Amino acid sequence: MTSKSNDQIVGQELKLKKKKVLDKVIPSTKIKSGTDSTANEQIDLRPQFGATNSADVRLRIFGPNREEYDGNPLRLHSQTLQTSDFFKALLSERWSSNIRPFEIEVTTDQSFENYLKCIEMMYSSTSSLRFSNVDECLAILSVASELLVDKLMQQCMRYLEAVRWNSEEESKIRNLLSSLSLSVLPDLNARLNKQNNNYLEFVRENIKAMLYFLSSCDCADKKQPIIRGAVGKFIVENLQEDESSGIAEMCRHIILEEFKANIEIAVTSNTEKNLADEEHSYFALLWPFTLIERCDGTTMEGALKILCEEMKLAHIIIQPQKHYTASRYTKIMLPILLGCLDALANGKIIAERKLRVGFLTIWLPVMARLLCPNLYFNHISDNDVLKTQLCRGVSNVVETLPFADWRGIYNIWIDCCAKYSIDLRIPFASGCKVLHEHK
Repeated sequence: MTSKSNDQIVGQELKLKKKKVLDKVIPSTKIKSGTDSTANEQIDLRPQFGATNSADVRLRIFGPNREEYDGNPLRLHSQTLQTSDFFKALLSERWSSNIRPFEIEVTTDQSFENYLKCIEMMYSSTSSLRFSNVDECLAILSVASELLVDKLMQQCMRYLEAVRWNSEEESKIRNLLSSLSLSVLPDLNARLNKQNNNYLEFVRENIKAMLYFLSSCDCADKKQPIIRGAVGKFIVENLQEDESSGIAEMCRHIILEEFKANIEIAVTSNTEKNLADEEHSYFALLWPFTLIERCDGTTMEGALKILCEEMKLAHIIIQPQKHYTASRYTKIMLPILLGCLDALANGKIIAERKLRVGFLTIWLPVMARLLCPNLYFNHISDNDVLKTQLCRGVSNVVETLPFADWRGIYNIWIDCCAKYSIDLRIPFASGCKVLHEHK
């Protein structure tokens, strides 16, 4: 019992001595009663941002045109600044000097706000570094890369790897990382690497599965517009990807393939028994095209080429005995064909002359046939509006052709207008204009 008591007394004396030593070294640190400071508490000896009394560096920040930061000079600590290889190099030139505080000037293209925020983060421990959003993180990463602050660059990349991005943010991440000379973390690089064949195959299968689901589901399903919108957004966003990733070209190929397949289905299933399925046919042909219109000009040009290749549907519609067919496709094909005319006229589709002539030669009679007054229209006014839109669209495209091509298209145009009771004033006016230009 006596030896044990002596050991306890010796232990308590050692603790008291240690406490006295700590009080002398760090007099401002108060140890809470009832706790063992040596067991659980670590004393942070790092300088704190804004502690100007202990600062040994005065930093002045200038913009690219020598505009001075309003907060100059910043009073900072060399101990913290040395975590930046950039500042470490600047300070190393001044160690031999007895002048304190160190005077440093830097010029940067970064915003003063981001520059200051980056410096403030240098004072924090890695575990406490947090970002409000992707844009803030990218701004800090840009400054940290300039200042060569490795711990901050690493934390920025860890954050980017772990959070959700939208397509715009992903593009910003790619652009910044490609412009910086730094080693991207493997996990972040793996997430960005969309050239991987497995990833491309997954996207391909996913898009095809969604399109198949939409083509096979009930048109009366109230959820279909929601699903259709989600699928459309997915495809359009992927078509806006960097072409080098391969995703844009793959999405373009899939949606054009779907459009072509739906035209072929419409041709092969063109029988009386399918009249009740008009709504489904409308969706199957028109929806992919409305999606194509939201895409780039290259995709629109691809759709135009498909229409010029798929002449069977055009022949089916203009056959006199196929009255029900023309009626069925009036509200399906007209928006598609008028959309192509608009895209050709406004330059969204930059099609070669042969393609423009081919499109008008094949589909101009179809457009006139579909506008025939005895076919399906909700209101007579609809017919008048569509006729005007058609004539102006054709006129705009015809005027892009040389006289030799224009003459052939003009003859088809006049014949169609006369046959289907379409106002001849616009084609005549267009003809007069072209003849005046070539006189």
